[in-house]
Amino acid sequence: MERRNKMKKKLGLIINPVAGVGGSVGLKGSDGSEIQAMAMHRGAVKKAGYKTRLALEGIMPLQNEITIYAAPGEMGADLAHSMGFKTVVVGQVDNVTTGSDTKRIANELSKIPVDVLVFAGGDGTARDVCAAIPSTLSVVGVPAGVKIHSAVYATSPAAAGKALYACLSTKISVRQAEVMDIDEEMYRAGKLQTALYGYLAVPILRGVMQNQKAASFNNGNDVGGICEEIKDRLREGSTDICYIFGAGSTVTAVEKSLNYEGTLLGIDVLYKGILCEKDIGEKELLKITKNNECRLIITPIGGQGHIFGRGNQQISPAVIRQIGYDSIWVVAAASKIYDLPDQCLFVDSGDDTLNEELRGYRRVIIGWQESLVCRVC
Repeated sequence: MERRNKMKKKLGLIINPVAGVGGSVGLKGSDGSEIQAMAMHRGAVKKAGYKTRLALEGIMPLQNEITIYAAPGEMGADLAHSMGFKTVVVGQVDNVTTGSDTKRIANELSKIPVDVLVFAGGDGTARDVCAAIPSTLSVVGVPAGVKIHSAVYATSPAAAGKALYACLSTKISVRQAEVMDIDEEMYRAGKLQTALYGYLAVPILRGVMQNQKAASFNNGNDVGGICEEIKDRLREGSTDICYIFGAGSTVTAVEKSLNYEGTLLGIDVLYKGILCEKDIGEKELLKITKNNECRLIITPIGGQGHIFGRGNQQISPAVIRQIGYDSIWVVAAASKIYDLPDQCLFVDSGDDTLNEELRGYRRVIIGWQESLVCRVC
């Protein structure tokens, strides 16, 4: 019994319940009560709690050795209690939670102190946590937001569970990871401006914790070759095919090469030579992909390698299944691929079954009649 008490670990838990609600409906973020209300009006569904459950499932074998100190209600305690963890509620919140609640409770958790703090959200949540705790407290972020540029998040909720298991079951080295965020108003206007807000301590686990998003310095010849390859494919394809262009500078360059002015950070649709939809959400995509043969053109995020689940939540699991796996074209300059750890791509669609189906190996278009085969993790 004495040995068990010595092993008992304290895990802090904070969930931003509205994290990511703006993603599937094309709002490119969830910061602020007005945007959250707009997202819910458009039919957005809260998924942060579900994603946190996936992470906590990874530490179920340690359940009897852990006490979870959680924010009240849907900010953590409800979930921890429902999963059978010994749960201590920390702090108080109103019915509508805000970033101030995250800051206050994170600070209280750091003073207990907990051994590890796990939080679910996006870059805004990471900023709140960073502002409230010492940079020496180990954290693991569960990716649940729209904007996840910060290197304090795991590559997926399931990966967050692996990171937590490692932190709670053994002594593991940590590193200082960047907390990044962008200006959402500029982001919605198609301009990406990122700033550094501080550092948090995360476990050093290659392929489990994601890298900071990095700017891509693409070779112009590579991008030009990619554009020519896509042009050839469009010329050879049926005129009845819908072409869906994902977010990112490489995909936008392809659109420009076809003489279309697309949206840098949104999802566009080309049909019968007309850019008929710009910056659309999941609902519109579901209608299009249900009734048409489609091709999806996407590019991985620089430095991180995600092709789904980062900034393109409009392309939901249901949309991906309707398009079909063989109708997805991944494009990237060779330099972007070689800059990724182990040249791996990542999927974090929000659906573990789909993620598993997408894993394996996928051909990436890197130029005209040129491709690389990359592992999808």
